[in-house]
Amino acid sequence: MTLEDFKNWTDIISSTLTSLSIIIGGSWVVYRFILQQERYPNINFSTDINVIGIQDGHWIVELIALVENKGKAQHRMKDFGFSLNVMFANDKVETKEKWGGQVDFPTKLAGGSYLPKHLTYFFIDPGTIAKYSFITKIPENASFAILHSNFAYDNRKGYMHTAERTINLTKISTKLSAL
Repeated sequence: MTLEDFKNWTDIISSTLTSLSIIIGGSWVVYRFILQQERYPNINFSTDINVIGIQDGHWIVELIALVENKGKAQHRMKDFGFSLNVMFANDKVETKEKWGGQVDFPTKLAGGSYLPKHLTYFFIDPGTIAKYSFITKIPENASFAILHSNFAYDNRKGYMHTAERTINLTKISTKLSAL
């Protein structure tokens, strides 16, 4: 075997290994990001209402949003908002199409963003749980409250994540009266 033959064989082997590397790397990308969908968020999102107590004829409540990134990539979110509505004892129980036929809580008390005004987005790293809260008040004579929370994914146009929580304030009031 001549030096020229040896160079030709090493070029063939080098080209074959390069081609195999590209195929293996491409297959890995297809497997991880398309079949396992790692490019998409794996977010656990919940919301809650923490009743702190009664003061001056109002319930003082903490509206809470918990966002957990169970995925392997950081995700940016925007439009991180909430809406707090209540129902009073004299309100009729009606369903509304805007809520998908669910019960309407007709009185909106609070709405806005969990984020400070100077921020337009937030992000959450893999394996992180982030808690956001907003302190507000509900009239003491409200019967029920519902909290709607939501955010939009910054890099996925039209994709939102929502969570709701409903509480019975008359039940809490009864428990407090018994103390």
